[in-house]
Parts: sequence; C-alpha cells; structure tokens
Amino acid sequence: MMATEKALKGRPSVHKKKFDELGILIVAIALFIFLSIASPHFLKFTNIQNLLLQSVFVMLVGFGMTFVLTIGGIDLSVGSILGFSGATCGLMIIATGSAAAGVLTGLVTGVGFGFLNGILITKLKIAPFLVTFAMNSVIRGILLLTSSNGSVSGFGIDDFTWLSQGYAIGLPVPVIITIIVFVILLFLFKFTSFGRYITAIGSNKQAAFLSGVSTNRITVIVYMLSGLMAALSGVLLAARMSSVPSELGAGYEMDAIAAAVIGGTSMAGGKGSIIGAIIGAMILGMISNGLDLLSVNQFYRQIIVGIIIVVAVALERLTSLKSEKV
Repeated sequence: MMATEKALKGRPSVHKKKFDELGILIVAIALFIFLSIASPHFLKFTNIQNLLLQSVFVMLVGFGMTFVLTIGGIDLSVGSILGFSGATCGLMIIATGSAAAGVLTGLVTGVGFGFLNGILITKLKIAPFLVTFAMNSVIRGILLLTSSNGSVSGFGIDDFTWLSQGYAIGLPVPVIITIIVFVILLFLFKFTSFGRYITAIGSNKQAAFLSGVSTNRITVIVYMLSGLMAALSGVLLAARMSSVPSELGAGYEMDAIAAAVIGGTSMAGGKGSIIGAIIGAMILGMISNGLDLLSVNQFYRQIIVGIIIVVAVALERLTSLKSEKV
C-alpha cells in the first residue's frame, strides 16, 4: 500500500489538470479571435474545414506522444514510422488491390516498430532518446530505399481514398476517425488501471515497480500505441495524397511533442492530457494556417514552434517547483 501511494504521489490533481486545459483553451480562443480579425479569409467554411483536416494528422500522433511523455519517455521515430507505414499500406494495396489489406499492413507496421522501440528500451536499458533517434534514421533509410523515384504511388483506389477524402454524417471521415480514437484513448488514460499505471511510472518508476506494476510491459505497450497512432496518421495521409513521398512525416515528431507539451503534458513524465493534445494540435494548425493567410514564410513556423516548446516546458517546470515548495 505504501509503495502504491508513493507511485501515485506525483500525480497532478484533477483540479490542476482542468486548470491547465482551461488555460490553453483560452490561448487557443484568443489566437482564433486574432486570426479572425487579421484575415477576412480565416472564418470561411473551406478554410476552417482545411484547418481541421490539417490538424487531425498531428492530433493522432500527438495522442501517442502524450502517452509516451507521460510515462517519462520520448519517441523521435514517429515521423519516419508515419511515412513508412503509409508506404507499406500503399504497396500492399498495389499488390492485392485490397484497401483493407493495405490499411491493416500499415497499422501493423507501426505497431511492429513501436514494439521494437519498447523492447530495445526495456530489455537493453538504452535511453528512449537514443533508441528512437536511431530508429528514426533507420526507418527513413528503409523508406528511401523502398520508394522508387522518391515516392510510392498508384494505389489511389476509391475504397482507400474515401478514408481521407470522403464524408459521413456531414463530417470528413478523418475527423470522425480522430473523434473515435480520442474517446477510446481518453477512456484508457483517465478511467483504467492502464492509464493510472502510466502516470505512476512517469511520476516514480521505482515506486511503481515496487507496488507491483509491470513497468517494462506497460512501457512496451505505450511505444506500440505510439507506433499505431503514427501509422494511422500515415495511412490517412497516404489516402489523402494518393501517394507517399519519401519525406512524408518528416518533422512530425516535433509537432507531436509540441502538441502534447502545449496541451499540458510534462516532458518530465507523470502528467498528461489527451484533451490538451487536441487543443495543442489546433493551436499549431492555426499558426500554420494563419501564416499562410497572412502571406508569411512558413519557415517562421519552425521558429515559433521551437519557442512555444521551450516556453511551455519552462512554465511547467516553474509550476512544478512552486507546487513542490508548497
């Protein structure tokens, strides 16, 4: 019992998490209002629809990254997993003519690489940063070798492209898929022992282990989940573009980290928010969309995202230090 209490000691209170989510929501609303005033095109239906579609791909990867960061890890391979999963999906469709087989192959690819990340981290005791950084390079190299003429194409069958270009109940299919995934992951994170174990491991891994939590097994599952979310985003992007360029997914690891951290997830572990990841992804989407509408070079986005990550981490650490003193 004492070990369990220690394992859960670092968990943020419900009120604290709600306050963080409310604070970032206010920032998102303020940015929305600013862009509405700054550009007459921002509130147009087609632009809002485009903003949503751009954001869901980052949201999905951000969901997986939220779990990884909460456990105290990091996954720098999600961008390459996204691209390679999209490519394997396309290649399977070309080979079989089946959208279902392609989607399944793409998702299994992501889960497989996530499993490999988790095993290397837990069994060989290699730092998550090093494992996933190296894996990012390996997977990207495989994708470059796999894609002829710099891309994989020729798999744009109707059943597959519908996943990203179709509509159901008046909403784009990717948005519906993201909502379903969000509900499932929110339930796992907030209302199951799996979610509690993740937070406990991120707060105090040793205490969680002593309390009977299978820390290695949970860690492997979390990295498999991160790979699955990256793969799902890659499959949807492949369906949207009807091709997979060899650079697909490059930089998504930073966007995913930014979305999670902006949303209130701690890079030190022990604190995460699935709802916050949605808001964080929307903020990133609005920044990118706003720069386009205001005819500002997109290179500024990289600068802005980098600054936001540093500021968000600094604020989170300052808040944590103050709460520890209290």
